[in-house]
Amino acid sequence: MRCAARCLAGFFALLFLSCQAPVGHAPKQIIGYYPLWEFAARDTLVRPETIPYRQLTMVNVAFFYPLADGRITLADSLQPVADLVLGGGTGGSLVQRAHRAGTRVLISLGGWANSEHFPAAASSEASRQRFAGECVALVQKYGIDGIDIDWEYPGYAPHNGTPSDRANFTLLLRTVRNSLNALACTVGKPLLLTAALPADRYNVSQLEVGKIAGLLDYLNLMTYDLYGVWFPYAYHHAPLYPGRCGDPTRNADAAFRLYRSYGVPAQKINLGVPFYGRTFAGCDSLCAPHSGADVQHFPPAGVPLYYQILHLLPQFDYHWDAQAGVPYLTSGRWHTLISFEDERSAALKARYVRQKGAAGLIVWEITGDALPDGSH
Repeated sequence: MRCAARCLAGFFALLFLSCQAPVGHAPKQIIGYYPLWEFAARDTLVRPETIPYRQLTMVNVAFFYPLADGRITLADSLQPVADLVLGGGTGGSLVQRAHRAGTRVLISLGGWANSEHFPAAASSEASRQRFAGECVALVQKYGIDGIDIDWEYPGYAPHNGTPSDRANFTLLLRTVRNSLNALACTVGKPLLLTAALPADRYNVSQLEVGKIAGLLDYLNLMTYDLYGVWFPYAYHHAPLYPGRCGDPTRNADAAFRLYRSYGVPAQKINLGVPFYGRTFAGCDSLCAPHSGADVQHFPPAGVPLYYQILHLLPQFDYHWDAQAGVPYLTSGRWHTLISFEDERSAALKARYVRQKGAAGLIVWEITGDALPDGSH
């Protein structure tokens, strides 16, 4: 027990934060998700040696994922990439490079496409213990600084969710937390447990928010994909505020206030910034009906990364929605609307974080604004 207390105290003492806030305010987190499948994209433009570590406090490497019995695995095609990125290549691994810059590295487990086994993995003490043991093994194998859980979402039926997920998610996190605390005393450094969590009111209601907040170092709110082609009208997918026709409960401010209403400390909450956009075809204005995603100009799914949007700015009309705090683009020629994040709206979210005393921001994902000249 004394060892666990010392480790927790050490966490606060050793916390590395590279983004300085004004005097009187806590420094802020900038957490970037790095998807392993993007390693080969654009001639391996974003690889361990090109990640801007000093602009980040944490890199979350995505995604490993659970099996029903609690084991953790990785897509076969990504295992060689993980071994190269995390295990080390010429000049050192991502972990080694990050640590030299004072940046921590976590492995993120799950993701939208890999959450269907979480309900089973969390359902029994045996599978939870196996899952926690696998988390410990990942920390030891790669020398990382903790684990990020991205279960999308507890109770979500299309991903095999059940009502039992609500309590089982808490039990899973507690088991992992206890295992990481024990390992931290062995390795001599604090180990983090974080989670990517929903930002909409319904999915949040499927969590024991007050309980999991005590187990997590940071709650990473996915304040993006709040709107998309699954809605009948075009709207911002990552609004800071409701705006003209937005649901008052579906925006970053509402999500922050919702978690605070459960008693979550502001300094544990990170808000999400998307480095990608969502398209709406057959649509020239906000709040108007659409015909789905624009897969013709933005294949394969109509979800372009920021660098792809940047190249096409001259072909679009730029608009700033002062009510929602985000930009959007329209093309009369293509009859397409793009909801996206730019420097102005990201800065506005950063200002919100500082004003509210929140922990910081998470970025999905850090390859989205990487340009061939090395700038971001």
